[in-house]
Amino acid sequence: MRFLALSLVTIVALTACSDPDDYFVGRSDVQARELYELVATESDPQVRAVAIEQLAAHLLIDAGQEPLIVYLTTLLQRNPDDPFGGLYTFIVAQSYLESNAHDLARHYFQRVVRRFPDIEVRGTSLHRQSIEHLVRLSVDPEERIGYYRRLLAEFPDTLDRGLIHYRLAEAYSEVGAWSSVYTEYRNFLRYPKTVVPGVPNAHREIARRVAFYDSPKNWTRPTLADLHRDVARALHNRDAAGIRRLQAGVNFFTRSWEQDADDPNTAPVWDIGELLRQSRNLSVDRNVQLSTSGDEAYLWTFGWGALRIRTWYLYFRKVYYPPNPEIHGTWEWAGVYLGERI
Repeated sequence: MRFLALSLVTIVALTACSDPDDYFVGRSDVQARELYELVATESDPQVRAVAIEQLAAHLLIDAGQEPLIVYLTTLLQRNPDDPFGGLYTFIVAQSYLESNAHDLARHYFQRVVRRFPDIEVRGTSLHRQSIEHLVRLSVDPEERIGYYRRLLAEFPDTLDRGLIHYRLAEAYSEVGAWSSVYTEYRNFLRYPKTVVPGVPNAHREIARRVAFYDSPKNWTRPTLADLHRDVARALHNRDAAGIRRLQAGVNFFTRSWEQDADDPNTAPVWDIGELLRQSRNLSVDRNVQLSTSGDEAYLWTFGWGALRIRTWYLYFRKVYYPPNPEIHGTWEWAGVYLGERI
């Protein structure tokens, strides 16, 4: 990998010139003409690269965006073996990107990583920067998967691996590769310090998904009516074993209405079957209260023994689980809200 300490201040968008040679002939700007002549005659690629960058700065200031692109693409055509061709192509790609010409930007970023050896600019790999742009520009999840894989393979020590694994899982979910999704979720959980932008409790949520994926899921019921019937029957019969079997086997919670859903202190500290045995006069509503979305429901109960808060709302929800169509859309008893509903 070649190292080049160049300023990329000139990597900005660009606008219209015909033949780039014509632009410099007869220029009164002595420095610009000297740089142009140096680029034309210099045999050392690194010296030429520095001169080209300085010349690009003149072009950008004096003529605007398009002449810079025309000049650099012409240089690339005339010097296809220039070892710094990747840098010039990257500048062109950045220019199109900043002009919102995303298809052209994507084309030139792809050329950087496919046609030119990698170089470092101010300590950062040009290939890595190009791939990161391509990840954002690509609408094809299969393409993004390939780019993420390449980042992990080629730059394992210079990026947030946890975040890449999280993004990989998202991309795999778009193509329905569920086994790979959960492999990447597990990889993500190995990096507890990773922060996912816009997802403040990503680790807890992904841990819940993995726990459900690994569970037998034998507590779900095909419909809300089935779940309501079975839970009500177990409560009426004070069937301790039956009510335990109906609880969600993973991620079951108990919390107050005011308590945050992401509060880690929501795991039950009591055995619901034993509490049921102690509840001699338990009242259960005949009907569930369905949410407006139709994906959640609440069953009012009262008279739980040995507890200060005797009113419970049993919380039922529709299962979102695309990996298994037989489970997706079923219903589970996911938790308990303590106290009167707010």
